[in-house]
Amino acid sequence: MAAAGQTFAYLVVLSSLQAFEATEVPHNQVNGIVHGTVYLNPKLPVPEEYKQIIWWFDGSLKILTKKRDQPVSYLNGFFHNKLCYHENHTLEIVQVQKQGSGIFRIEVENNQSKTQSEFIQLNVYEPVPKPSVNVTIRANKDGWCNVTLKCTVNATQVAYHWYKNEKDFVGKNSSTLDDQLKSESHASYKCVVSNPVSEETGLVYYRSPCTWDEKNSAVPLSLARKTADSILAFGFLLLVHNWV
Repeated sequence: MAAAGQTFAYLVVLSSLQAFEATEVPHNQVNGIVHGTVYLNPKLPVPEEYKQIIWWFDGSLKILTKKRDQPVSYLNGFFHNKLCYHENHTLEIVQVQKQGSGIFRIEVENNQSKTQSEFIQLNVYEPVPKPSVNVTIRANKDGWCNVTLKCTVNATQVAYHWYKNEKDFVGKNSSTLDDQLKSESHASYKCVVSNPVSEETGLVYYRSPCTWDEKNSAVPLSLARKTADSILAFGFLLLVHNWV
């Protein structure tokens, strides 16, 4: 029984030593845009008396080594001339590309040859291009204008959001929108397409009875009244001038 207890204690100590020698910190995520710059800032505590620090990409590709009191050694490869290692152990990557998406790992080895690692997921996205809104009229009778609006964009991994007259269409998060109009004289529809790093907007405008255009040709009532008042005032002054 005593022997069994000693064996258990030995296994617990051995397991604790192994966990200390190669511990891993859960990874976080960083988003970047193509041709932009990203900063991978590890949260892993680095001892002052570290032996060396190694950055890896996708598990097996070593991209740099930093030994204590020695210059950084950058390795040739996909990230050549795109990396900058900072003294706070942040890794700066310039001119990032889609192919640069993946898991980066910082490995810290202390002066007792024990290592700790942290993983950082980098996601690189293309900027969202300008979308267009296509209109399909499903019915136009009895004063009703029933339409389907489709937001079209040459991109993947994007989210959609719709607005009518600058008011949020809650829950309308697909590329298509069905709507019915009857009493409105005019309205505007906006489709916002986004990814984690950029967004673009497509617009289309409605005019009664069932006319659609990408340009806003509807004149606000307040502006129409101001224009009419200006014309009347100018006509009155012209009449007075001729009479004098």
